[in-house]
Amino acid sequence: MKLRLKSRLARFRRDSEGSYSVETILLLPMLAWAILAMYSYFDGLRLANVNVKAAHTISDILSRETEPMNDNFIDGTERLLAFLVNRSYDKSLRVSVFRFDGDANAFDLVWSRARGTIDAYTDASAGAASDRLPITANGDSVIVVETWMNYRSAFVMGLSDTVLYNFLVTSPRFAPQLLWEDAGAASSS
Repeated sequence: MKLRLKSRLARFRRDSEGSYSVETILLLPMLAWAILAMYSYFDGLRLANVNVKAAHTISDILSRETEPMNDNFIDGTERLLAFLVNRSYDKSLRVSVFRFDGDANAFDLVWSRARGTIDAYTDASAGAASDRLPITANGDSVIVVETWMNYRSAFVMGLSDTVLYNFLVTSPRFAPQLLWEDAGAASSS
């Protein structure tokens, strides 16, 4: 009896029929998880890259502008951001202009406008941005374009919901500064 049981166990161990089915059942969930995770990470990185490019495009457009800005122009840049990103996620945009005061060795807020859920800078809140600005020549202006997008991963595979944020500083190209149509208003939303 013991010998018969040993021979049957040995035959069972050598038998390889059905091994592909067992391996497939064991590996298929891991393979599916890996494919979905790669898709999620690729989509997140691609969308982060698209956001950076959209912010650079808006910043470049503003740096070439020679006419004073108005609310319609800022609304147009918000629509341009939505078009370039081409996703239905919540997006926000803030455009600000700072002028460097060499005597005080600090930046002064010239004007700021925002669209979306973010507020425009005020003189009191502008310090958060001015600490991040590069030192320029006395009296020079810089344009700050900030974009936000609330990114939700397509699949929950280790990539949680996050905010894609860009902070870009550009110097005006063809005019000494980017003016606001109503020069008396320093900042508003």
